[in-house]
Amino acid sequence: MRNKTITKPLLAIIGVNFIWGFDFIAIEYMMNYMSPAMFTLTRLFVGSVILTICCFIFRKGVHINREDRLRVFISGAIGMGIYFTVANLGTGLTGAAFSSLIMATVPIFGMFGDRLFFGNRITPLKTICILISIFGVYLLVSGETMGISPVGTVAMFAAAIIWTFYIVYVKPLYSKMDLLTLLTGLFISGFIVEIPIAGISQAISHAAIEITPAGILISVGTAIICTVVGQFGYIYSIGRLSTTLVSAFENVLPLTTVIFSLIIFGTMLSGSQIAGGILIMGSVTGIAFIEKNRR
Repeated sequence: MRNKTITKPLLAIIGVNFIWGFDFIAIEYMMNYMSPAMFTLTRLFVGSVILTICCFIFRKGVHINREDRLRVFISGAIGMGIYFTVANLGTGLTGAAFSSLIMATVPIFGMFGDRLFFGNRITPLKTICILISIFGVYLLVSGETMGISPVGTVAMFAAAIIWTFYIVYVKPLYSKMDLLTLLTGLFISGFIVEIPIAGISQAISHAAIEITPAGILISVGTAIICTVVGQFGYIYSIGRLSTTLVSAFENVLPLTTVIFSLIIFGTMLSGSQIAGGILIMGSVTGIAFIEKNRR
């Protein structure tokens, strides 16, 4: 792959993580009105309907080769259903700041997954960049309110591992089918798996579901922008970039969360937060240059 081909997927992954930075705030808000599983199910339903309609219009149906169906189903079940349920649970219990800090460990898991499944080397320079990025996330969120819940902490670490597995497992599918068909299959699979999860969760928790105009707008809006559009960009990047580089950009999430908090709530950035943001962007840029030179 030529160096210039890395530019578009890099821009895509940066854009996706800016979108998902806002999603953390939306998830934290919506956990006051419905359970994590029900919120996940709602968004997957909206995404599945939209993508299926698009697939029938532009692809004359959802056509997935027989040999790829199991991998598509498992990928969708893990990445679209189970991950979002666990991550929403953790975010609701701990808050956006602490959730972002734990998700900053994703690049570590991604680096080892890259080595184990795709044979890419774990270099000292990559390791240093990732550690700097994690420290930058710490500086960024250390001044924020953190509801450190044991269950929430375990849930977020589980989410980080699940998401890394999803990145590794879905990557080979990118070269086997067009992006629209793949994403439709992932959303439908996630929705199917999420139905019993949401049902069991609701039966156990007896959590009240409060439907408000704002809640409907947030659910539908984030389903379209954060999940459908976000996943388009993410899967596109996964297919063209290394797992290490894609996962490293997860650490842009807390930066964008803080920026959106600044815009929405008028919260001023401290010196440590500015330093953390610089470290995050510098470290992921460093990994991008390492990957670009390696190609």
